[in-house]
Amino acid sequence: MTAVASPRAAFHSWRTDAPEPMQVAWPADTTRAGPEMIAQALAQTMGEVRASSSDCPTVAARTRSLLNDALERLDEETRRCGCGRLHRETIASLFRHDVPRQMLLCMEALDFENRKVAMRLLDAVVRRALTPPCDAAELVESYMREHPDTLQHLLAGCGKLEVFFLCSPLIKSFARSPSMAKALLDAGAANHLLDLAFHQNFDIASEAFVALRELLLAHADISAEYVQDHASSFFPAWHLLLSSEDNYVIKRQALRFLAEMLLDASFQDVMCEYVRTEQYLRIHMNLLIDDSVTIQLEAFHVFKLFVANPYKPARLQLILAKNRHGLVKKVKYLSGVQRDDAQFESDAAHVIGALTSLEG
Repeated sequence: MTAVASPRAAFHSWRTDAPEPMQVAWPADTTRAGPEMIAQALAQTMGEVRASSSDCPTVAARTRSLLNDALERLDEETRRCGCGRLHRETIASLFRHDVPRQMLLCMEALDFENRKVAMRLLDAVVRRALTPPCDAAELVESYMREHPDTLQHLLAGCGKLEVFFLCSPLIKSFARSPSMAKALLDAGAANHLLDLAFHQNFDIASEAFVALRELLLAHADISAEYVQDHASSFFPAWHLLLSSEDNYVIKRQALRFLAEMLLDASFQDVMCEYVRTEQYLRIHMNLLIDDSVTIQLEAFHVFKLFVANPYKPARLQLILAKNRHGLVKKVKYLSGVQRDDAQFESDAAHVIGALTSLEG
């Protein structure tokens, strides 16, 4: 099977050439400052972080203070009046001064504690902007249109050892919004996260896969259209995960998620096309004889869709018919393994009946 070219190279590395923000003066106690001044101060400080070093105690301390003040302001507004006008003002100020993108640009330059607070702030802004009652999704969408490279910087961070555990959760927060899920898909997020699922670092691979699952299932109607339009590249890349011998956990998760996706009503058209493909049938027949019984059980949930398809192409029907005796034996064995699972036994009985009725 030909591997899909890695899309990782299409994503930019962290930029360090962003223009310096204008110098502003702000009160020593920024907890009393308005959202506009806090946003200006954050923008200036991010510029100082890029220009100096995360080892500079003064810059690091000021950064931590400003980040905490902005986060506390959001929390205080929530306690006082929920996600209303004040939230919109704070979020709008942060976007107006390009704070989210600048924070991503200098994320690696921040010390560990400041990275955590910075991503907590970004996550809080995204979650509260994209969910009722704040409902400021148009602010996020407008910001992303004006700064389209923001998502690319975020996706690039998902593959960096220093910040992946901060960036991947933010991808999941974005994916919960229909408009942002589409923006992520249009930005190539599915292919990029799928590529990262092969990463040699297990934690990066696992986090990327979890983010990918959220992206594809949070708004299945949107992602189904994307998968259908890109099926010729998407599924071959996905199948590489199923043939991986280096990462059993990812292989099992990829197989389980594939079944979950194909069984989702939004993916019906995708599923119908998938189960008509001879190459894909052969992949899952081979997985039924994998060394791991667990993998065999997961593979059954996809294999049964090929058998249940009432419109099998002649070639697929012939393959199933010629192998029906071995397949029936395997399904009976798996049914015995899962004898306490009534649904599995029911599915197995239907598959056995359908295979037995085929003529070789």
